[in-house]
Amino acid sequence: MFKALLFDLDGTLLPLDLELFIQKYFEKLAPFFAHKVEPEILIKELWTSTMSMLKNSGTLTNEEVFMASFLPAIKQEKMVMYPLFEKFYQEEFPKLQKYSGYSPLSAQIIGQAQEKGYKIVLATNPIFPELAIRHRMQWAGIDNFSWDLVTTYENSRACKPNPLYFRQIIEEIKVSPEECLMVGNDVQEDLVASTLGMKTFLVTDYLIDRGQPLYQPDHRGSLQDLLSFIKELPVLG
Repeated sequence: MFKALLFDLDGTLLPLDLELFIQKYFEKLAPFFAHKVEPEILIKELWTSTMSMLKNSGTLTNEEVFMASFLPAIKQEKMVMYPLFEKFYQEEFPKLQKYSGYSPLSAQIIGQAQEKGYKIVLATNPIFPELAIRHRMQWAGIDNFSWDLVTTYENSRACKPNPLYFRQIIEEIKVSPEECLMVGNDVQEDLVASTLGMKTFLVTDYLIDRGQPLYQPDHRGSLQDLLSFIKELPVLG
């Protein structure tokens, strides 16, 4: 029996074309920091440092890995860049909402899961700071729930598709893999949870499938199908 339900955010609870969103994100980010770093250099080093996070072996937080790569590469100090990043995520990042969608089903799904007594985890790939993730939760209409865990680059030491990311989640919320259902739209990043023994639900509205490696979901369907599935789950005592 499940005790915890893990939900991806982008393309799952938040309708989103991820490629378009990342493109628009960089288009906003580069000019904002242009007085400190040349836009071409900034974008190149953002990608490089993000790749470093994706290879994180678990000894440092994703934030620490990112900044250890990024700050020296752009020849800037933490005390200069951190306030600028905070200002960007508070003032500019919210303007990207127009490149995302909204579905009332998302709040219904999370509401059902919580009412039935399941632990709920927002298992979004933790390559963004908490500020950016909280904004996207707000866009999806799921920010007011009592989440047991929201993975961010500050509190995570691995990224999808590394199974270590999911192992850290189950350690944090104190459940076994077999007691978890991972819900997501990305075959490679989300369904890799099955290698630990988690069950999976593939949401097909904004499906991402790079072909390899191929994982078979235990369940699949639209966001509407997911709501029906959650409604059928037993209430936990």
